Amino acid sequence: GVQWCEYYCQWSPLGSYLTTLVPARGVILWSGKNYEKSGRFVAPGVRMVLWSPQENYLLTSNEDPDDPVACKVYHVQTGNLLRAFPLFPDNISKENAPPPFLWSHDDKYLARMGKDLISIYESPVMRLLDKRSLSAEGICELAWSPSANVISYWAPEANNSPAHVDLVEIPSRKQLRQKNLFNVTRCIMSWHDQGDYLAVKVTRHTKSKKTFYNNIELFRLNESGVPVEMLDMKDAVMSLVFEPQGSRFAMIHAENPNASKVSVSFYDMKKMVETTKKGKKGKGTITTMEKISELNKIETLEGKQCNVLFWSPAGTNIIMASLGESASGTLEFYDCDSKNLVVKEHYRANQVLWDPAGRTAATCVSQPIGGGHFKYAMDNGYMLWSFQGDRLYQQSFETFYQFLWRPRESLLSKPEINKVKKNLKKYEQQFDKADKERQRRLYLEETKGKRMERSKLRDVLGRNRDLLVPRRAEHIALLGGYDSDDEANFTTREVKRETILSTKEEVVMG
Repeated sequence: GVQWCEYYCQWSPLGSYLTTLVPARGVILWSGKNYEKSGRFVAPGVRMVLWSPQENYLLTSNEDPDDPVACKVYHVQTGNLLRAFPLFPDNISKENAPPPFLWSHDDKYLARMGKDLISIYESPVMRLLDKRSLSAEGICELAWSPSANVISYWAPEANNSPAHVDLVEIPSRKQLRQKNLFNVTRCIMSWHDQGDYLAVKVTRHTKSKKTFYNNIELFRLNESGVPVEMLDMKDAVMSLVFEPQGSRFAMIHAENPNASKVSVSFYDMKKMVETTKKGKKGKGTITTMEKISELNKIETLEGKQCNVLFWSPAGTNIIMASLGESASGTLEFYDCDSKNLVVKEHYRANQVLWDPAGRTAATCVSQPIGGGHFKYAMDNGYMLWSFQGDRLYQQSFETFYQFLWRPRESLLSKPEINKVKKNLKKYEQQFDKADKERQRRLYLEETKGKRMERSKLRDVLGRNRDLLVPRRAEHIALLGGYDSDDEANFTTREVKRETILSTKEEVVMG
């Protein structure tokens, strides 16, 4: 038969399609209840695919720098090839990694960084927006907001101009915010999953360029003027990740970036404050707790052995993991609300993957495809964990290349989620009642046999009593008038018996 998968697989963002790669034939789509073949795209030598967030378009790449049509954009429903691109834009050195293509959240735009510019293509025609690129002198990195058509990018210092981070609205090209930075070595941008915040980790240097330090620039996208707060850090910051469905973020930091023991700090972009208002008709005062837009440090956990952070998609829970060949494989499951910490281990684990609901996490030891002999093949496999750190399942494989959860859309909107959280106690009562009813049904089912046997015994005892009643007089006559069932014929006496369990002699000196 024909083998329809020779390389890595990939789910589409909403979980509607499973994508398999066959470099000699192209890309195959599978969908439906029985995962039947639903599409095929010709892409010789394909090594990578990039889905648009709404699953309308698919970009393929063979990663060949000499192929003028290395990257191809297809319309998924029709299978039509919309446009092809070379792997590297014009005037970009081929010595470094090629700049990636990035889709906007609504599939309307496809962007790629070039030399001093950003090329933005409109779908479905795949032509340059307004027939011209967006000027961005010195651009080093760009990213789309996960929830709006807003591009963020940063550029280093040049020609006596400071480094800067820019937020630009598309398609109007309106600059929403620009933040100037000085003595910058590098910037790393991290978007909040709902696009509410943008964090930029800035690595700065002294005038001698021998000493480096960090600070975090925090942009509030949903507020007028996009205000920016700066968080100074004396330590080196190795990782920063926002909590999905929330306003918190966590980061790994240490005095030395190569330290074996690090600290993990948690911050909240909102702060709970006490407010006092006048009561109705000016009588008395009412004190309430409200959240305001102010950076608030929650806590710091010290002495941790982790190098990567993984928030649960549902928020609240986080895994602090030590991954990689030289790492310990320590997994710390932490509940940020209850402060409960559970420490586990998966030796040589190199991946942590949360399921879309945030209830289960998978840790994997996998090997690269086509990488020859994998020296840690004996450790290949995966483990499944509950969000509380309980190990649910373990499976080992001699060759293990990939583990994927199928994505699925959230059934509730953000306001609906907030409504559920607000009425959680009410729902808890309903669920507790349903749980008790379910437990009672299970108990009755499990004890059904015992109850039937007990009923049979009671029936036998009842029949025996019914037989004895009419023969009671005859029974007393046979015993010479003695009634063995009459309590008055018995004498009750209490007897106390003392038993010495142990003795111990002590000599008291006078």
